[in-house]
Amino acid sequence: NGCGCPSRRRSQEEGGRMEIIKRWLSDDIGVTIDPSDGGIERDFANGYAFALVMKHYNIQPDFDKFVNKSNPDVKLANFQRLQPSFRALNIRFDSHTANQLMTEEPGCAAALLGKLKVAIDVPAGGKTRLSTGKSSQKGSTSLLLQTNRLASKDKFKDMEEKTFDKTLRLKTADPKEYRMSHQLRAFEDEAVRQQYSAELGDAQARLEYETHLADSREAQRAKSKENRAYLDDWERQGWVNHSKNQAAKRERERRDLRVELSQQEKARRKMAVESDTAADEVVNGIGYFEESLRRIQDQSDAEVPDGLLAHTSTDTPDQFLAALTAKVPSGAALRKESELYMKKVQERRGEEALARKERDRRRRRVLVEQMRTHKEMEVRRREAMLSEKIARQSTEERRIAERLHAALEEKGVMRQARLRREQQYLALRQVQYEEVSAADARKYAIMREDYQAQLANRRAALEEMGRKEKAARSQKHYDSCRGIADQIVDLAVKVGHPR
Repeated sequence: NGCGCPSRRRSQEEGGRMEIIKRWLSDDIGVTIDPSDGGIERDFANGYAFALVMKHYNIQPDFDKFVNKSNPDVKLANFQRLQPSFRALNIRFDSHTANQLMTEEPGCAAALLGKLKVAIDVPAGGKTRLSTGKSSQKGSTSLLLQTNRLASKDKFKDMEEKTFDKTLRLKTADPKEYRMSHQLRAFEDEAVRQQYSAELGDAQARLEYETHLADSREAQRAKSKENRAYLDDWERQGWVNHSKNQAAKRERERRDLRVELSQQEKARRKMAVESDTAADEVVNGIGYFEESLRRIQDQSDAEVPDGLLAHTSTDTPDQFLAALTAKVPSGAALRKESELYMKKVQERRGEEALARKERDRRRRRVLVEQMRTHKEMEVRRREAMLSEKIARQSTEERRIAERLHAALEEKGVMRQARLRREQQYLALRQVQYEEVSAADARKYAIMREDYQAQLANRRAALEEMGRKEKAARSQKHYDSCRGIADQIVDLAVKVGHPR
């Protein structure tokens, strides 16, 4: 309520001022305003009513030159004659004000009448005059003498009148165009109103679309929040299950490690027993070897039989020495034999070294093959153990993977369904928008056709009115010329009659 008080007070003041002006015009001057015919702007649009008011106060001496018509030329001539009177009253009256009055701008005529009433009611003494006809005639002389200092100069007065005339003619250069624009103002206002209603409808549709879009986004956001909460719960449950599975896995690994350690301990004990057995065999084998060597030595140290001792040689020592000497080879033979023996020994040593190298190579190859075979067997054994362990562990993981795959599939289905729904919503919104646009286009097309028909009818009426005015003007000129001709004939008859 507090916000509407200044505007209400302003409207009340304007209504009171307008009422005072109407009462002044009707009581003092005798000019009645018809509100049904455009109001005060329509009555004062051609300037004749202003001249009537000034004539009532003896301010407009050339009142008989004013014409009460709505033609642009008549309006232009009337306001050109009113301009010096307004200047004499120190009221600002330029071409812009005259153009607003001619185009019936709302409020302009009332404002100018208010200024005129103030200038008439306050004459050169500054005292307020009673609103009566007699007193107005008495104060008209002093009112005409009240002029500004510049208005008394002829040069300034001529320049101001020329400028006013030139500017006003520029603003109203084409009377036909002015009449056409004046008659088409209602249609232009209707076009502006229709455009405004169309823009308002578009804004309303855009607002509804944005509201629907915001609602759908809010619904999608809420649904995404629910899906995120479900996914978080599912992930939390998965972490719990994973922790349980990891605990069970560690327990199985500890059990398998105990079994493996027990197997390794068993193998170590077996190897220790075999090593002890081998060491015992080595120790006992040395004793067996010494006993066998001792037994062989005892056999070699046994006594020689007498029969063998009886078979001795009967030769003399010289013969026996000669025989022995003959049996002994010579030095060259011994040297040759020793060389051969050394050569054989070297060859045998080389062969033995080569054979030893070959045996070592074969032994290393066999050892490498054995180590490789042992490693492969160990790898296969470990792979078998790992496969068995993985087979034992993969059951729960396979179950988790199946559940995860099912959840991912469900998520993909939900995403595809959401995309399909969004596409359906977009298609539905597009169809609705196209339907609304088509309906608006049809409605506006009908309105445009009606407007074009009304415009054509109005234009035809204006053209008919123009033709009628032209015919009336021609008839008027014809009557004037006929009257002048008749007067000339009468004058000639009167002049020639006395003769």
